[in-house]
Amino acid sequence: MSGGAPEPPLAMVQHLIHIGYPKAGSTFLQAWFECHPELCYVPAGLGGFHNVYEIARPRERAYKYFVTSCEGLSTPHKSTGLVPFEMSMRWMELTDELKKNQADVCTLLKSLYPGSRIIIVTRGFKGMIMSGYSQYVRAGGVLSMFKPVPDGVRADAYAYVSHYYDFDYLIQLYAEKFGEDNLIILPYELLRDDQDQFLSVLEEKLGLEHVEIKLARLNPSLSPEELYWYPAISSVVASAAVRLGPSRFDTIYRWYVSKTLENKLRPLIEVLRRWKPDRKITEADFSEEPLKYCAGKATRLKDHSLYAAYAREYLWDE
Repeated sequence: MSGGAPEPPLAMVQHLIHIGYPKAGSTFLQAWFECHPELCYVPAGLGGFHNVYEIARPRERAYKYFVTSCEGLSTPHKSTGLVPFEMSMRWMELTDELKKNQADVCTLLKSLYPGSRIIIVTRGFKGMIMSGYSQYVRAGGVLSMFKPVPDGVRADAYAYVSHYYDFDYLIQLYAEKFGEDNLIILPYELLRDDQDQFLSVLEEKLGLEHVEIKLARLNPSLSPEELYWYPAISSVVASAAVRLGPSRFDTIYRWYVSKTLENKLRPLIEVLRRWKPDRKITEADFSEEPLKYCAGKATRLKDHSLYAAYAREYLWDE
């Protein structure tokens, strides 16, 4: 920031809400929010504040935006904010309620913070599904790409994909509540391909001064070898823990998941990789079938010039 820039009056400071999709650059954006001097953001906070006491304290610096960011705003469920526990796939039980919950969250945010600006970063469907599987196995999921999936589980998964990846629905919700002019819609693919341009576009849309902030890739998906071995290891751990009874199983497996989320199994998987170097999961192993349930779910993005280069990833050329 230039030293002579005037501080914006408090009445002009806006609230910025990031409706984060998991595996669509949310962790990166949150780190950027925290680094930019014109943004007031704290992890897991509301509007840049940890609690109400901080609101009552005099500000030590001026900001253009108070920022709220959470992936749970796009995928609201009862366990939001808790350690994920993916083995049971309880998240799919709430598929029928997902869109209602999204609408309720949008209405609540409008009631609490009218006039806010909204950021939604989307990601192409196949990339989202692949990264979603990576996150699933990293959170203790045991379903392997190379083992038959029960028909009921497959049907539930496709129904979940159909609702969860409906970008048109979520964007329409926030356009109606907050107004099209307050929406900032960006493709994750631009962040993937050109971080500097992505941030430059975001700064321009927010009216921020350019600040050189370089961030490494955060929360990357698992490697092909890790994608193969994680569910295999999780199956062994689950089989051993379940013999100790439901209560102990839950305690042990949650502890185990807290380690897998931090990729603590990487040294073990490196040993397994050397033992059986051909064991891996690549893009070619992912079925194209789930994409049928995503077609037509991103039509609102066609008019955004930043998406022109990514037509294939959003299934517009199908």
